[in-house]
Amino acid sequence: MKKLVFLLSLAFCLSACSAEEEKTAGEDLQRAENVTLFESKDSQHKWMLRAEKVDFDDLNSAVLHNPHLLLRENGKDSAEVSGQRGTFDYAKKLVSIEGNALVKSFTEQVTLATDRFFYDVDKDRIWSDKKTIVTRATAKITARGGIETDSKLTQIEFKKQSTQLPKNLKEVQGVRP
Repeated sequence: MKKLVFLLSLAFCLSACSAEEEKTAGEDLQRAENVTLFESKDSQHKWMLRAEKVDFDDLNSAVLHNPHLLLRENGKDSAEVSGQRGTFDYAKKLVSIEGNALVKSFTEQVTLATDRFFYDVDKDRIWSDKKTIVTRATAKITARGGIETDSKLTQIEFKKQSTQLPKNLKEVQGVRP
């Protein structure tokens, strides 16, 4: 696992070194475009983090522009977390994605929406600390204090919730129980 972290860090550094340096507001900034990071297990990607642009301000973290975190289970895409910006903390292996942040589950047909989501690579957990709206078909649940879930979105813990139920069962037909 330590080798993986080292390889990911090395990939970031190599991408940064090959990227053009841009100057913004008097600061040196290294930026790479179309960056993809991933972790594999048994020749399968567990997760893939893509960003249109990545700023390497320091050796501890990277700033992500238009990030998309693809989570995989048994070789298949299970969920995607996306937003306008984010960060990746190398040492903590923590991804944050914010700005109209969405989580879409491909396996559970659930969508989560909030200002900011976090993903802990080691614990394989997604959470938010702000008002989060969970939508499945026409049913909506508002978790005023955020949510916490596994990457498969099969068990979601709601913090300070309120629920809007569908008007009839036909509205949720075709959705797996």
